[in-house]
Amino acid sequence: MNAIAIGPFAFSADRFSAIGGMVVFMLAGSLLAARIDNRLGTWTTAAAFLGILGARAVHVLGHAASFWQEPWRVLAIWQGGFSWHGGLIGVLLATVLLWRRAPRITSWAILPLVAGLFVWIALGSLINGNASPRAPAASYVVLDRGGTLSVAERRGRPAVLKLWASWCPPCRREMPMMADMAGSNPHVDFLFANQGEGRDAIAAYLRQAGIDLQTVVLDPFANLSRHYGAVGLPATLFINPDGTLAASHLGEISRETLSERLAALSSSATASTE
Repeated sequence: MNAIAIGPFAFSADRFSAIGGMVVFMLAGSLLAARIDNRLGTWTTAAAFLGILGARAVHVLGHAASFWQEPWRVLAIWQGGFSWHGGLIGVLLATVLLWRRAPRITSWAILPLVAGLFVWIALGSLINGNASPRAPAASYVVLDRGGTLSVAERRGRPAVLKLWASWCPPCRREMPMMADMAGSNPHVDFLFANQGEGRDAIAAYLRQAGIDLQTVVLDPFANLSRHYGAVGLPATLFINPDGTLAASHLGEISRETLSERLAALSSSATASTE
């Protein structure tokens, strides 16, 4: 799993590279504001704000039906969900405003954009450079079924492997949604691998929360987290029918992002059988 941990904070590759690019973009803009014109600093702030706002707005509008049911989630940006098309529109709008007010210095805006984009791509390439591991062959006990299960035994079916724990607040927040999505996608195996807790603690949490999960895997030593390099919880892993890792998501995942990943996973599975 492509992620990085800095002290108690864990970041997925895409988020860390985006944050790094944004920081460099702001720093370059501040430097130009001090050396060239103060209005470049104002433009940098406006471009960052409008870019984030536009990226989020386009994503929300693209999934309006889903957000309409839970409108408060529009503000849940920690779940992810941004459109690069919307971000580009926001940055272009800020640049047009700068050009109308100070056309002579607009060309300087290229430097912060190039610097930020370079760092964004470079960090993403470095973190994503590691080869994705295949599903482990080890077997794990399944809660309530008394048998064992191996993640590697796909039998031609894709899977979503959720690494979670009952003490993890983001895990608890997303678990009802995950259970609902598991029931709505019978063509995909949802495997809920608890990390580090005992059978009684897991069963007590599920009973208290009123959550019914078909396949809960016991991983008392968190071997799956180590195998996939998950530096935090929750982690969502999308596994192809051949056991290879198709995609991963570190942190709380939204219904929209999960739906998009499931669609891509199903398309890949269908293409592999043709």
